[in-house]
Amino acid sequence: MLLIDKVLHVAADSASAEVHITADSPFFMAPTGVPAWIGIEYMGQTAALIAGHQLQQGLTKPHLGFLLGTRQYQIHVPYFADGDILQVSCTQAALSGDQLAQFSCEISRGGELCATAKLTVFRKPVTAPDQENTTL
Repeated sequence: MLLIDKVLHVAADSASAEVHITADSPFFMAPTGVPAWIGIEYMGQTAALIAGHQLQQGLTKPHLGFLLGTRQYQIHVPYFADGDILQVSCTQAALSGDQLAQFSCEISRGGELCATAKLTVFRKPVTAPDQENTTL
C-alpha cells in the first residue's frame, strides 16, 4: 500500500516526500481526516526511499525492511485534514552494521510542525533462490 504521493528529494542519508490528504485517502475518517498516528507509516515509507536509493547506488545489498519500533512519536495535531499537503522528511541517524538503521523523521504542513519520531528498522537480507540452503 503506497501512501506517499510525491517524492521531493532522495539521497544516501535523507529523503522527503509529499502526502496529499483527501476524503479518498486511505484511513480517512469523515469529517475529521486521517488520524495522526498514520503518520508513522508516512515516515516509514519515506525512510524506505533512502534504502531504495542506497540499493540503486550499490551502497547496500537487497533487503526487506521491518519497522521494529517508534520512539518519541510526538504529534501536534490529532488529524491530518482534507486538503492538507504534508511534507514528510527522514534522515538516517545511525546504522548498526548492515541490519539496524535509525531514522529521525518529521511531518509538517505549510511550515507548521505536525509530528516527529525516531524509527528503528531491521534490514533482513534477501537471498537469491539459488543461494538458499535447502534440505530435503
